[in-house]
Amino acid sequence: MCLLVPLLLLCAGWLAGAEHPTENPVTLLNFKLAGDLTNDSAAFTLTATARVNNSHGGTLDLLSGPVALTAIEPNPKAHLRVAGDHYVLAFDRRGEFPIRIQFSAAVRQADGWSGVDFRVATGVLQPVVLRGLAADTQFQFPGAARPDRKGGEFVSYLPADGAVKLSWKEARTETEGKLFFSAEMLAQISVSPGLMRQVALLHFKVMQGELNRVS
Repeated sequence: MCLLVPLLLLCAGWLAGAEHPTENPVTLLNFKLAGDLTNDSAAFTLTATARVNNSHGGTLDLLSGPVALTAIEPNPKAHLRVAGDHYVLAFDRRGEFPIRIQFSAAVRQADGWSGVDFRVATGVLQPVVLRGLAADTQFQFPGAARPDRKGGEFVSYLPADGAVKLSWKEARTETEGKLFFSAEMLAQISVSPGLMRQVALLHFKVMQGELNRVS
């Protein structure tokens, strides 16, 4: 009898562990983050499918940082709550649940760069699409894939920790400077009865701009 009690306790503990796994009970599938950016505003739309593995449900720290929700697609089986600057989704049961939220991120300005800094739930190969930017826009996106231009959008992938530390600025347009030059002329004149000849050698030195013709 003394041997059976620990064995029963061990079995009960194993079953409890199977019902409450230690790994994250909520994962994201079909994740996509799309942003519409200007120099002073950043509006994002996050879509995904939440897979809840535990029959008792679970929670997911979906979004955090200096952001403000602007719209959320209602779902009676998913509940959104706010804890400080964290937006947490809570699910009552096992299943797959569509997610679609829209939010604005605070844009900071520094040395000509516009930037946002927030975090989304972690995942594998999470794509981000950036719209509204010129083709020659420059980026700083630590930990993420370099944004590539595809059509009228830039496409990248978030780092594994879900951090969106993105900065951007438009490339400065290259312009020609005002023309600045110096000129020297060496002339030789020869005179004969009824005829005068003049030969001139002109030497130009261009310091700035472009000299296309001399008249």
